[in-house]
Amino acid sequence: MKPAIKVTTENPELADRFNRVLGDTIEALEEGKIRYAFIGGIASGGLGRPRSTHDIDVFIKPEEAELTLRALAKKGFRTEKTDPSWLYKGFKENILVDVIFKSKGEIYLDTEMYQRVVTAEFHGKQLRFVSPEDLVVIKALAHSELTPGHWHDALALLSHANIDWEYLLKRAQKKGPRRMLSLLCYAQSADIYVPKNVIDQLYVNTFGDLMPVHAPTHAKAAPTAPQDSVPAAAAPGGVSHQNMNLRPNLQLVAEKQPDYTIAKLHEVLAEDSRTNELDIQIEQSGNKFLLRGEVLTDDRKDAVTQVVKETFPQYVVENQLRVAKFTEPSEIEEVK
Repeated sequence: MKPAIKVTTENPELADRFNRVLGDTIEALEEGKIRYAFIGGIASGGLGRPRSTHDIDVFIKPEEAELTLRALAKKGFRTEKTDPSWLYKGFKENILVDVIFKSKGEIYLDTEMYQRVVTAEFHGKQLRFVSPEDLVVIKALAHSELTPGHWHDALALLSHANIDWEYLLKRAQKKGPRRMLSLLCYAQSADIYVPKNVIDQLYVNTFGDLMPVHAPTHAKAAPTAPQDSVPAAAAPGGVSHQNMNLRPNLQLVAEKQPDYTIAKLHEVLAEDSRTNELDIQIEQSGNKFLLRGEVLTDDRKDAVTQVVKETFPQYVVENQLRVAKFTEPSEIEEVK
């Protein structure tokens, strides 16, 4: 006997309406020849744990956003260009379809992600989802104080999905390595299996080995080392590690470890009150930083340059950040 289909929306009428609109969404995307994959609650339910969801999140390529809205409109959806930098919307029978073309952390439906799209069942339908590995990264980066469910969705995926750890490591290193390192360590603390070598490799690729520097002259003298300790000559400059301050010299580490440098800049830009930016793309070439991404104002763009120069004053900063331009949508429908 075939098992009953698990419908995760609680209200039967809502579940029926949701499934009907989901079917219309799929038809619109297929007929419009849109390159797409589902993310959000649908993907979390299809690839991880069963859970309720009341909207439909579809991930597309930015160049196909206008085409997607037209395809939805042909199926009777009301459409809205909510935020031209990342999000459009469609509405039908009081069901919301989020048309997402950039996820938090500057994540796009790139070629590598699209090639790894998987098919799985949700509400009795075979749907196209981003891979569980890509969904874990998307969820980890989307997590915030206001949206804690993303974190738990990511943990459920690690627990329930068949994870390609090599691919997950590859994607984590490209997008949000520190956030992903936190997630994987937390997963282990919750007895979710994560290979130790994945955590080790992600840590090394993100932070490297912090380079010790000489302690300041006013530092308190270290106690006499025991006879079997490392001799002074074994340490750089003939100075024993016991007499070193292990806090990294940022300029020295920047020259030796670009991955650490970029991670440090991400941290500073996120925490400095003048910027509070999480999604800036940073590339380092020699003594030059290249900044890409999008900010809200010209003042914020200038502040980013200033903060980077203050953190690494010997470096040249090429700021290619775009300033977002927003327009009011012609029509907004309130969904209750």
